[in-house]
This record gives sequence, C-alpha cells and structure tokens, in this order.
Amino acid sequence: EHRIAQALAADRDAAVLREGAAEAHAEILQPLVTALTALGDDAPRVTARLLQGFVNAAATAVEAGDDFEAVTERAVRLATAAVGSLSGG
Repeated sequence: EHRIAQALAADRDAAVLREGAAEAHAEILQPLVTALTALGDDAPRVTARLLQGFVNAAATAVEAGDDFEAVTERAVRLATAAVGSLSGG
C-alpha cells in the first residue's frame, strides 16, 4: 500500500495525496504518542516519528528479501533499547 501511495504521489494531484497520507500517519501514531507521553517522553511526537522509521526500514528490508523473523526481532530490540534509553532504563 505504501508503494502504491508513493507512486500515485508523483501524479498531478500529489498534494492532496500527501495531505491525506500525513493525516493517516498522524492518526496511526497517536496511540504511540499517548504511550510515550505516559512514559514521560518530553518529545513524544518526534519519538513516535523516529520509531516509525524503524518500522519503515524493517518493511523495506523484508521487501528486499531479508528474513521476516530476524528483521522483526532486531527492529523490536532496537526500538525497545531506544525508548528505554529515554528514561535511563
């Protein structure tokens, strides 16, 4: 779905598509922002966007042929370590 949206974004109506994608991403990230806020993160929206980068990179790796289980395990470890480091834990 993400690839299709990227391809369509090259169309003349790209601004409308990008606006809708931005709203969808914000909505998807809201539960994570809420959880990060509860954990005391001082910049939960930024952290959520950065964690989304792990998800995007993992999807790209799997699409490129990397092992799903290995990529998932590594992404979870990295994300957990990153969030844990924010609170010193």
